[in-house]
Amino acid sequence: MYLKSIEVQDQIPIKGFTIEDKIHCTFPIGIMEVCIGEVTNKFNALVDTGAELSIIPEEGSMKEGLLMRDFHMRLKVIGGHRTAIVGLSENTSLLLPSGYKRRINCVIAQGDLHTVIGIPFLSEKGIRTEHPQKQGEIISYKESDGRRLCIQICTPESSL
Repeated sequence: MYLKSIEVQDQIPIKGFTIEDKIHCTFPIGIMEVCIGEVTNKFNALVDTGAELSIIPEEGSMKEGLLMRDFHMRLKVIGGHRTAIVGLSENTSLLLPSGYKRRINCVIAQGDLHTVIGIPFLSEKGIRTEHPQKQGEIISYKESDGRRLCIQICTPESSL
């Protein structure tokens, strides 16, 4: 699936008034197996080059024993759905395939959500998406020795 971006008009009623609110929607480009925190339990995370935040579900953050700064807000996500944010986990360890370990800041969300790795982490760490011909989609990043490591996250057969 290639990255797609659309603008959607959403009508939000507030005390009898209707306010037009634009939502920037993206489609995740793939799923990658990661480890978050100091526990080595692997799980799948959506890689989304349109997500403005990295998100971890509250249940997953408790399971991984993440330290969390408590704060509350409502976040509008794809399709206009609103999700309760209950905290922020700062400087949390993120282990990508091949042992690439970096730090990530992410919000903790309530509800049945996927873990999302978004723009702040991807751009800060120089992780980019590529679409080589007939190979599907890959993410790539530089290792400490300067080589670029490529991980396939979507094959041509699974692309839409």
